[in-house]
Amino acid sequence: MLRNKSIQLLIFSLLFFSISGHSTTYSSDSIRASDSYHSGITFFRNSNLQAAIDSFNVSAKIRERIYSKSSYEYGVVQNALGIIYKDLGAWDKSIEHFLLAERAYSSEATSNELPIARLYNNIGNVYKGKLNLITALDYYRMSRRIFQKYSTDGNRGSIADVNYNIADIQNRLKNYESALEIIEENYSNAYPDTRILYASLQSVIYQNIEQFDNAYMSYSNTIKLSEEFYSKSEVNVIFDYLNFATFLITYHKTEEAKSILSKASNALKDNNINDGIAVSFYYKTQGFLFDNTIVETNDINNFRSRKTANLTEAITYYKKGIKALGVDTDSLSSTSFSAGNSYSLTQSLELLKLIADTYTKISDIYTDTTHPKRKESIEKALEYYEITAGLIQQARKELYSDESKIQLAELEGATFNKIVQTAYKATEIETNPKIIEFAFVNAERLKASSVFDKLSDQLARENSLVPDSLTELERTLNYSITNQNEKLFDLKRAEKPNHLEIASADSMLFQLKKQRDELNNYLEKNYSDYYELKYADEYISSNTVHQSLNDNEVLIEYAFNETDSIPELYAFLFSEGNLSFHKIDIDSSFIKSIEETFRFMSNPAYLFTKNENSKDFCVAAHKLYIKLLYPFADDIQNKKITIIPDGKLNYLPFDAFLTEMPDTSQTIHFNTLPYLIKENAVNYAYSANLLFKFNRTKRKAKNKLLAFAPIYNSDTVTFENDKLILNPLPGVQREVDLISDEIRMQLFRSEDATEKNFREQSEDYDILHLAMHAFINDSLPAFSRLAFSQNNSNQPYNDGWLNTADVYNLDLNARLTVLSACNTGAGNLKKGEGVMSLARGFLYAGCPTIVMTLWEVEDNAGTKIMSSFYQNLKKGRPTDEALRLAKLSYLENANPRMAHPHYWLGYVSIGNAKPLFRSYDYYFFGLLVLALAGIAIDQFIRLKKARKNRIE
Repeated sequence: MLRNKSIQLLIFSLLFFSISGHSTTYSSDSIRASDSYHSGITFFRNSNLQAAIDSFNVSAKIRERIYSKSSYEYGVVQNALGIIYKDLGAWDKSIEHFLLAERAYSSEATSNELPIARLYNNIGNVYKGKLNLITALDYYRMSRRIFQKYSTDGNRGSIADVNYNIADIQNRLKNYESALEIIEENYSNAYPDTRILYASLQSVIYQNIEQFDNAYMSYSNTIKLSEEFYSKSEVNVIFDYLNFATFLITYHKTEEAKSILSKASNALKDNNINDGIAVSFYYKTQGFLFDNTIVETNDINNFRSRKTANLTEAITYYKKGIKALGVDTDSLSSTSFSAGNSYSLTQSLELLKLIADTYTKISDIYTDTTHPKRKESIEKALEYYEITAGLIQQARKELYSDESKIQLAELEGATFNKIVQTAYKATEIETNPKIIEFAFVNAERLKASSVFDKLSDQLARENSLVPDSLTELERTLNYSITNQNEKLFDLKRAEKPNHLEIASADSMLFQLKKQRDELNNYLEKNYSDYYELKYADEYISSNTVHQSLNDNEVLIEYAFNETDSIPELYAFLFSEGNLSFHKIDIDSSFIKSIEETFRFMSNPAYLFTKNENSKDFCVAAHKLYIKLLYPFADDIQNKKITIIPDGKLNYLPFDAFLTEMPDTSQTIHFNTLPYLIKENAVNYAYSANLLFKFNRTKRKAKNKLLAFAPIYNSDTVTFENDKLILNPLPGVQREVDLISDEIRMQLFRSEDATEKNFREQSEDYDILHLAMHAFINDSLPAFSRLAFSQNNSNQPYNDGWLNTADVYNLDLNARLTVLSACNTGAGNLKKGEGVMSLARGFLYAGCPTIVMTLWEVEDNAGTKIMSSFYQNLKKGRPTDEALRLAKLSYLENANPRMAHPHYWLGYVSIGNAKPLFRSYDYYFFGLLVLALAGIAIDQFIRLKKARKNRIE
């Protein structure tokens, strides 16, 4: 376990500086304030935190009265309170006091930025504790920038302190090379205590990258430095002992580990420490020792008995570790445990996961599914996984930026995979609908979580009393953050970067993000209805999914775990009112089939495809059908299929799968292959929650279709320092002309197809059609861009490039967005989010249905498919069916060469597939009713006349 480097003792010592630096006539109040402050410091050093809080509060009240809230003296006390609440795990309270300190420091007439630099470092520690690593990095970097601004010999140590925290974050993000570089650059400038932290961090990194010898020497050196600087019985040494012991246990050096553990135990006793993070870490290490103890025996029953005893003892220690963090373990549940209940969210999560994992290990000892110990252990594992999942969800909800949510999803994706895995083991013992439901909910948490949170937050605002002015303020801040991000991105990639401009832009970006965080905090504190809606348990139930599906529809959601040495694939099938949970047996060849299939279809050299390559494609595409859909062949027959993919499955068009194996001894003819599309319409969704919970079909825009079709003239542009040519797309112009024959549209083409026009018009249309070049930035997905008309404008809202981050800030009323451009569905795969594509940005902006491309589309083929698609759409076809019929029409009319999958399988439909137009059948039915009504009226009149004639 690594520690934060808080610049706190230095802050406490600043009392004397503040007194000498301010000429004040001391009254009895000021002396009492000073005495209370000193008492607080003493209580803090003796770990009597509540008494320290009481003393600091007394000092703060007096200083507010005699100096004001804008004084340096008041800020010092607030900073001290922030540090204590951080140590107690009361993150929000901690930030509240840190912000009061910042205002005081900033308001001081003779303000000095250095205290603010120290303050930002401590705020970074708070965000790191909340698992908000991206925001923590922002604060650390701003702290470092201020220290560097006042670069002196005295500040080098402070800079090294901050850089240690940055290196720690890089380690957590698994950027090990970056972390090691920071250690090497800063070690010699660090204060002696920080050098120990650097040495400890270096040891952990060597262990993570499996350099055993280097790790062992580094840990040994850390212990030596720590014992020399402190003493063998001081609290700070305990963490170094326990880190080393954990390493030794991992590599089965048990006796040496026990010796080190004994030193840690003695230090805890010498300091009379009975709870807190150090004690929790000690219990965790003891548990880890039992967890990893090797049992040597040839008797299987003896092995089971002894191994179970060891693992049970490990769990006992892990539970003691949680209790030491201030958690009431007697009433532990997913509803009772929140982040504020513990001194350390990070440590609590780690222990909860260890307990759940260890119960799973016990269950694995008993392979017989009828053995009571297996059932009992799995139930316990699921109980602790449920608490863990709830805690992760709480932490995620408190993150404001998309980047932070994505980062947390990546870090915790393995946890949700284990939940699905363990739940399946439970269903092997007995089929329990509640467990299947639990597995489904956690599989959903692996998908598009940040998009889901954004739309949940938006829904909470729409249904609460948050004023429109504050909502508009947040939109303005988001827009400013996006522009500043783009400016910083361009500055850093200039041929000759201007470091002063970069620093200025970075500082501005930091302040904008800070303002947004403060606004979100304000909304949560002052609008209780918004807070309750935002943090409600909002995940969709299986019953809601069933109610949302038509009789002719099935939904299959996959959970694909590629992180372990043996890949695992699970599927949830919603069909005819039933939810079933399946495990699909796969191996490394399955992943190879995914890669081969995608590579074949997306290959830009498709014109030079050899028959052998085509045969390999057939084998892979059929294998994928056998694995992914054949188990559900009876359920999907004559049904529309909605697929919720996971992992690399996101890159595949399932309608390309072959339902039968063709004769590969003959030449492959692509237009005769038995594609799944010939039997089923296939739609896709990022998650069931996004598909069914945020259906905004009632929010229909007043105008029908808005289309943009720039004309490119082989313009040369710079993108990520690369010279790119915007080649002409003649098919695009024919495409929009053909669409306009079908549907009334507002068309912007040529020089009118500007980014500015799109921004101004997009909110007023029901369908958006963008036919243009797209460029994908795999390293920074937020800067993937659509190329509008290039007008050389310097205005960020009209520079000709609409990037993904820009799209996030739109508020679209469109029910459908068609991205008829190259690679609009391509991008980096992020665990917990899916593919970070341009298409995802439009979903984020509120558009429920996207038609996009998985690879670079061929111009003429795309024109034919899009024209046919809109014809089908106008006839009242659902989006997925309209696209299916368009692709089949293309395939039927294509010659063998043009029938290559590259030409026509790249388009996919994502999201709500409901029709956007009324079916011709509707109008026919209306005319039929009118005709029948006319006949009935005519007959009635005739009968009436006949009666009248008879009477006369």
